Amino acid sequence: MVDLRSWMTRVVAGLGVLLVALGGLMATPGTAAAATTFFSFSAGVFEPQQVKHVWWNNANSDAYAAGLEVSGADVPGAKCHLEVRRTWYQRNASGEREFHLEIEGDSVLRCQATVWLAKLTRFRESSTGTLAAGQSRSWHWNNADAEGTVYAVGVLPSQPASGSCAIEVSTQYRTQPDGEYEFSYRATNVGTVACSATLRHVALGVDTTVAVPEVPAGGPYNIGVPGVPAGTRVIVAGAAPSVTAAGPCQVSVLTTFYQRQGTTTGVYAGYRNTGGVACESTATFALLS
Repeated sequence: MVDLRSWMTRVVAGLGVLLVALGGLMATPGTAAAATTFFSFSAGVFEPQQVKHVWWNNANSDAYAAGLEVSGADVPGAKCHLEVRRTWYQRNASGEREFHLEIEGDSVLRCQATVWLAKLTRFRESSTGTLAAGQSRSWHWNNADAEGTVYAVGVLPSQPASGSCAIEVSTQYRTQPDGEYEFSYRATNVGTVACSATLRHVALGVDTTVAVPEVPAGGPYNIGVPGVPAGTRVIVAGAAPSVTAAGPCQVSVLTTFYQRQGTTTGVYAGYRNTGGVACESTATFALLS
């Protein structure tokens, strides 16, 4: 456990949960964050419901955040909807580092996608220790600034003698009944050999927020990102769970969706209440351009 303060003084639709109380939603628009270095590459055309595994070679930055630029493959103005389902970091026996993405296509349309990667800089590091293939390990920070900061975790995998060291990180935000915010993260070895990794922690300022009505324990939900300025390439999602006397309110960040219809771009983030109690929360977003 780490006390973070010691380091740093569209429409809402459910996947199994439908949040229809639009009058209960409050959006706080912001402006895009300071200029960020980006890389981009074409992910090609996605057939309906096609899932592609793509990656960026020579991924030598501290951390990356991914976004998508989407258009219709057959009708440019069509409403295309693509999802970044997973990301992970990999290092091969040659020493090459890679950033991997799993992307799912629209349910109906053929869509074209360009991947944008924002280069992020760490503010601290930690170590996973050795993880066997398939093994996971979790940590959390106390006194996190969940209201003002979106956190991301990059990975520097160790170099294996053979095979690949690949580490996937998932993130959660939790609020204790006494009001303490916590940030937790889970590293899973999704590669082929036992290995360790250095985790590179990133802090981004919050640019826009959405108040989320109460979601039952276990319930997934999607949140549309408001106030996205033109030129924004990547959205990074976070959360500030509410305080409830019934127990810790815990929210996991699952995925991001990018949609385009004509000249309008929409971005959505997928979440789940992974705690044991129903609770409200605030969805927080860093807008990178």
